[in-house]
Amino acid sequence: MRTAAEYLRKHPSARPSTIAFIDRRNAVVEQLKRELEAAEAETKATRKSIIGRFMPWFGRRA
Repeated sequence: MRTAAEYLRKHPSARPSTIAFIDRRNAVVEQLKRELEAAEAETKATRKSIIGRFMPWFGRRA
């Protein structure tokens, strides 16, 4: 993902609205990545609890 600084290096006379758009886009992408990671963590946690509940011997193998 390109940052505003990289874009400014390539296009020194870039419009401020373009730089603002790049910053907002990167912020939204980071927020969505955090939400996806949180959702994946929830599903992984519930799966482990289901395995632990119905197969308690599963984690105690030698």
